[in-house]
Amino acid sequence: MGISVEYIGIATGNEDHLMFNSLYTPRQLNWNRVLLNAFWIMLLVHLLNQMLNSHSLLPDLMILGVILLLECIYKWKTVLSEISITIGSYFISSLIIAFLSENIHVKPFFLLLPLLVSMIYLETLYLILSSTAALLYTAVVFGRRVGNEDMRIEMILTISIIVATLLTGLAVIRRGRDLIRSLESSEKSEQDLRIQNIIMDRLSKIDPLTDLYNHKTFHEYFGWLIEHQESNPFPMQLAILDIDNFKKVNDTYGHSVGDIALKQVAATILKHIGADDFAARYGGEEFVVILTAKPLEAAHEIMERVRTSIAGLPIAEMEGKSVTVSIGMHDFQGSGSKSLVFQKADDALYEAKKTGKNRIVIL
Repeated sequence: MGISVEYIGIATGNEDHLMFNSLYTPRQLNWNRVLLNAFWIMLLVHLLNQMLNSHSLLPDLMILGVILLLECIYKWKTVLSEISITIGSYFISSLIIAFLSENIHVKPFFLLLPLLVSMIYLETLYLILSSTAALLYTAVVFGRRVGNEDMRIEMILTISIIVATLLTGLAVIRRGRDLIRSLESSEKSEQDLRIQNIIMDRLSKIDPLTDLYNHKTFHEYFGWLIEHQESNPFPMQLAILDIDNFKKVNDTYGHSVGDIALKQVAATILKHIGADDFAARYGGEEFVVILTAKPLEAAHEIMERVRTSIAGLPIAEMEGKSVTVSIGMHDFQGSGSKSLVFQKADDALYEAKKTGKNRIVIL
C-alpha cells in the first residue's frame, strides 16, 4: 500500500483544446442547438398552416432541406455553425415570405428572424446586414404600391419596426458584450487570486533554501499519517538526519558554503527516496524522512544509499571535501503518539552521533 499527499498541483491542458474552448464555449454551442430547435418548431407550425389551408408543401420541403443542411454543419463542421445558422435564417424567412398569401400583411416581419439570430450571437455586423436586407425588401415590396395610402402607412410602420428592432438589437449587443467583458474580468481576477493562493500555499509549505517541505508541513503530514494508521495500517518508518560537524563547516568555509552543503544533502535525499516517501528540512542542519509502503529492510537500504551518497559527494566550495550525516530511524508498529515516534527516532540519532557519526541506528 502507498500513501502520499500532493500539496500543490496545477493542471495544464492541450493548447488546441483550450483554443477551441475559447472560441466556442458550451454556452455558445448550446445557443446553436436552441436556434436549430426553433427552426424545427417554425417548420412544424408552417407545415400545419399549409395543410389546413390546402396549400403547396413545396416551401416546407425546401425549409426542411435548409434545416437538415444546418444540422449536418452543426454536427460535423461546428466551427461554421454560427455563420451558417445566420445565413440559414435568411433563407427560411425568405421562403416563408415568398409562399405566404398576399393578403397577409405582416409578411415583412418574418425578416426580423435574422435580426433576432444576430442579437443572440451578439454580432453587430450580422445585425446591420440583416436590417439592411429587411429594409431593402420592404422598399421593393411596398415601393410598387406606394400610391396607396394604406400601403404607404403599412410601409412606414414596417420600416419603423425594423429600425426600432435594429436600434434595440445594437443596445442589446452592446449590453451583452459589457456583461461578457465584466464576466471575463471577474474570471481573470478569480484565476489570478487562485494562482496567488497556490503560490502562497507553496511558500507556506516549502523551505526556500532546500526546496524540501518545512518543519510545519512535516508535523501536519506526520500527524495525519499517525491518525490514518488507526483505520488503515501500513508500513512506515521515520528517519532523522543530522549533518555531522556542521558548525565546523560554517566556521571554516562560511555560511554561504554551509548553505551549499544543505542544498546538496537535500538534493541527495530527494534523489533516493520514492514517490510514497516524504522529506523535509526540520531545522538548521537537520532533516526528516518519512518512508511508507515498504518493510524496514527496504527503508534501511534507501537511507543507507542516502548516507553513502552524501559521504561520497565532494563539494567544490569545500576544497573537494564532503559532509557526512548521522541517521536515527524508528519503525512505526501501529501504536504510539506522534511525539513518541519522533522521540524514538531522535534517540536513535543521538546514539548514532555518540557511537561514531556517519552511521545509521534503528530503535
